[in-house]
Amino acid sequence: VFEYFVVFARLTCLIYYANLWQLPLSLLKTAQGHPMLVELKNGETYNGHLVNCDTWMNIHLREVICTSKDGDRFWRMPECYIRGNTIKYL
Repeated sequence: VFEYFVVFARLTCLIYYANLWQLPLSLLKTAQGHPMLVELKNGETYNGHLVNCDTWMNIHLREVICTSKDGDRFWRMPECYIRGNTIKYL
């Protein structure tokens, strides 16, 4: 009985954490088509409209303005793809 309880508790925790992970992804899916600011770990920022995101939080933006870390240089791009593990915050 105790072994069953331990296995059940572990599965419950895994399901709970999996559902918590789904919350940010569902918010991103809901934000498709809306403007979004993305800051990378290197300090660059990207402003654009969210086209799509995947389960690894890779982001596809359109009508993008990129700002350098120092804020002194700007680039305009028709679209860009940002790898999820480089993102600091959205």
